[in-house]
Amino acid sequence: MTKKETTLLDNKWSKLVKTIAEDRCEYCGRPDRLNSHHIFSRSKRSTRWDIDNGVCLCAGHHTLLNWSAHKAPIEFIEWIREQRGETWYQRLRLKANQTVRPDYNLEKLYLEKKMKKYENC
Repeated sequence: MTKKETTLLDNKWSKLVKTIAEDRCEYCGRPDRLNSHHIFSRSKRSTRWDIDNGVCLCAGHHTLLNWSAHKAPIEFIEWIREQRGETWYQRLRLKANQTVRPDYNLEKLYLEKKMKKYENC
């Protein structure tokens, strides 16, 4: 996969994560300075573009505040597990630890199909 293809998928994933969250921080509800955060590192190709691996956070809850996904990762994981459920977390954790080589075209189709679903709601 080329750098250009990876960047395109990253941008589609990020936009979709924010769209699903209705362009609000999922922690505090703030509507500005939004970031799409990977729950499991984006270096894990098996979940890099999985929308279940994303959460929309304001800049503060992403990286800037003492309680943020990056400064307090244990607390963040506890919060997201409580919000989305243990079954969701365990499924995503198992998928994140698989070794896969993503197919660019399939990932692109997946993200585009999901975006159409949310745009039509």
